[in-house]
Amino acid sequence: MDQLEIELITKARDGDQIAFAGLVERHDARVMSLVRSILGPGFDAEEAYQEIFLKVHRSLASFRFESDFSTWIHRIAVNAALTRRRSLQRRRQKEQVMDGDDFFEMTPSSPWDNPENQHLRREILEKIEAALQDIPPRQRAVFVMKHDQGMKLKEIARALGIGEGTAKAYLFRAVENLRRTLMPYYQGK
Repeated sequence: MDQLEIELITKARDGDQIAFAGLVERHDARVMSLVRSILGPGFDAEEAYQEIFLKVHRSLASFRFESDFSTWIHRIAVNAALTRRRSLQRRRQKEQVMDGDDFFEMTPSSPWDNPENQHLRREILEKIEAALQDIPPRQRAVFVMKHDQGMKLKEIARALGIGEGTAKAYLFRAVENLRRTLMPYYQGK
C-alpha cells in the first residue's frame, strides 16, 4: 500500500467523497473483473459491483491497515459476489427460467477480421466462459484472481480468508476441471 492510498483511505474515512472516488478508481477494474468471473457479465455483475463499493464505503472505518487495502476489498467482493450468486441460483431455480441471451461477453473484433475468424473467436469465448461457469465458485474466483488479475497465491488466500495451501488446491482443481472440460474441444470434438 503506497502513501497516496493511505491518504485516500484516511480522507475517505473522514467523509471526503473525492478521496473515496479515488479509491474506487484505483480498484474498480479488478473488482469488476472478479465479480464478472463469479457472476458472469451483465446486470447482476453491475449491481453486485455497486453493492460492493457501498459496503466498502460503509465499512471503511473498520479497515485497520493490517493488510493491503486491495486484499480487504477483494475479500468483500468475493463474499458479496458469492452471496449474490447463491441468491440468483435460488431465484432461478424457483422461476425455472433458463436465460442465456445476455450471458457471454464478446471481445471487440478487429476491422481486418473476416466472418470466419469472428465466429471462431465467439465460439472459443463461449466454450471458455461456459467451462469457467461450470467449476465451483471458489475455484473460479481463485483461478481468475491468479490468471486474470495476476495475484500471488498468498494474496488470494488473504483475500478469501483461506490458507495458502487451500488456495493452491482450489487453483489446481480449477485448472484440472477446465482442462477436462475444454480438452474435447481442442482435440476436435
